[in-house]
Amino acid sequence: MNGYAEEQPQAAQEQIQIPQGPTNQPNILVRNLNRDETTFHLSGVDMAYANSLRRTMMADVPTLAIDQVSFYQNTSPIPDEMLAHRLGMVPLISRDVGKGLRYTRDCDCDEGCYYCMVTLRLKVSAVNREYGSPMAVTSDMLEVIPSPNTPQQSPYGPPPDIGEEERELIAHHDPELGVPVGKGDPTASPIQLARISRGQEIEVVCKAYKGIAKHHAKWSPLSAVAYEYDPYNKLRHTDYWFETDAAAEWPLSANANFETPPNPNEPFDFNAVPSTYYMTAESVGSVPVRSVFEQACDIMVENLAQVILAVQQETGVDEDEIGEGEGIVEPGMGMNGGEYGGGYDQNGGGYDQWNGGGGGGGGGGPGWAGTGMSPLRR
Repeated sequence: MNGYAEEQPQAAQEQIQIPQGPTNQPNILVRNLNRDETTFHLSGVDMAYANSLRRTMMADVPTLAIDQVSFYQNTSPIPDEMLAHRLGMVPLISRDVGKGLRYTRDCDCDEGCYYCMVTLRLKVSAVNREYGSPMAVTSDMLEVIPSPNTPQQSPYGPPPDIGEEERELIAHHDPELGVPVGKGDPTASPIQLARISRGQEIEVVCKAYKGIAKHHAKWSPLSAVAYEYDPYNKLRHTDYWFETDAAAEWPLSANANFETPPNPNEPFDFNAVPSTYYMTAESVGSVPVRSVFEQACDIMVENLAQVILAVQQETGVDEDEIGEGEGIVEPGMGMNGGEYGGGYDQNGGGYDQWNGGGGGGGGGGPGWAGTGMSPLRR
């Protein structure tokens, strides 16, 4: 999982050809994929794109997590606050939660309902347990109970008095939504929450809401996500600290098998950039890792579309109406009297892209033309 090979890759090994797409054309080669882990190669993009994908997978994909806990009884040695924190970190099955549950801010209920939360109960007692044999309280003991406004089950479908949006939520509501990950699976070890002895008991009711890891790590669908590039350090982005031999103290990762070893006789290329990113992601089990990747791609497209629409609204220019030589000009364009009438005053003035000058030297007029603001903020 850590990407390191048990044996050093030999130069005589047959190199595996990795497809590399052109600029702005992402190309993906899946090396390993199962329910909870994936390893894939991403090429044809720059590092900003690869890192954006990593951060989106980690922090923007919604999941379900316990956010409120009501204590009715707790005579265990664990304080209420600590037990509530442990309950919040229990991963819950969140398949299709993006379409099967609302955010609480988008729901018009008062204290949560079927359409914006999942209710769980933990009720365990060791009143009649023998002395000297404590009882382990685990995540498998959490039970999903009906939430307020739960629609009545009927063989004829949802009740006729609910709206179209509620019907869509019911259609995408997973039957196991909110169940602790691994419950009922004999191969998975449950998460221990507390230990109680004779005469002690715990009774709590938990409210689980939809959220993202930008607000709290408990909503993260992944336990680890990272990428590596340039395993041979051809670009010299890493300076290895070593005592005697860098090659022996810093073993190559398994990803080195997919690249050609460097030629020590070749001159260093100062213009070289990373071409392939070797990405690895592990799921906590709440959402399959493939679904996490697909949702992250959709979220990136949606976020970029919002930026494009905002720019078009601020500038009043539609992408379909932009002609040749028109549109948004990048910094450094339109110099020396460009299309915006400004330029760079080489006789003492500052940079002047928007009908004005900087404050440098003795030249230059007002900074931003018109309202005194950037055209993107008017």
